[in-house]
Amino acid sequence: MPLTLQWVKDLQFVADDDKGHGIVVESRKDGVPAGFNPMQLILLAAAGCMAMDVVSILQKKKLDIKGFRVLMDGKRAEEHPKRFTEMNFVYEVKGDILKAAVDEAIKLSKEKYCSVSATIKQGVQMNIESKVIS
Repeated sequence: MPLTLQWVKDLQFVADDDKGHGIVVESRKDGVPAGFNPMQLILLAAAGCMAMDVVSILQKKKLDIKGFRVLMDGKRAEEHPKRFTEMNFVYEVKGDILKAAVDEAIKLSKEKYCSVSATIKQGVQMNIESKVIS
């Protein structure tokens, strides 16, 4: 899963993958940011991973989804590293679908299928090296 994060200016970066997809990552204290900040990306990754699972599970059950969206927010610690202490997601599904089916799909995603929620829950080893190129 090769990704590249390239510095643009100030605290603005552009991330891309080997398929040509890109996203602006930025942290700005003044003005309007041109992209997502890293903490927003964590929320988005968790919501996106689970959303793909939930839609897939509901489709496999032949349920007719008319619309789908996820509302998300998080609470962060006051002290550095200001990690998330709480992540909140509201999954809204439009259609003639029982809430129990949606809840079951969410539970399956969170507990079994979503690699992002598993990573957040269990943690991950980070291997880091540095290089100076002149």
